[in-house]
Amino acid sequence: MFVLRFLDAAAGNSDQRAEALVGRFAAQVISDGPTYVAGGAEGEALHLLDFTPYHDAPSRAAFGEAVLAKDAERLAGQQMSDGGWAVDYTMFSPVAVLERRGYVTVQAIRILSDGNL
Repeated sequence: MFVLRFLDAAAGNSDQRAEALVGRFAAQVISDGPTYVAGGAEGEALHLLDFTPYHDAPSRAAFGEAVLAKDAERLAGQQMSDGGWAVDYTMFSPVAVLERRGYVTVQAIRILSDGNL
């Protein structure tokens, strides 16, 4: 995830080497379901919009609009009745979950309101 985000940033600065690598790393992403985290907590997974969250990211070109829209629907469907999103990975304390929930909620809103979804 972080490699792809780094390459998006570098490619956005007209780095042709990064542009060439974006497709190579994007090909490793499962676009129609979760990508389970090797060595992570049981069931810990990343989804397409975790890898390419912003509509202007160069990596978006490696994925079809249909799979991006489907993952946006998945993300929107996870909104809780209080308007926020839950932390879906293991945290070390209940306080950390509350703190991280704010970040997760802001990130979900940012992704869903980012333009082309």
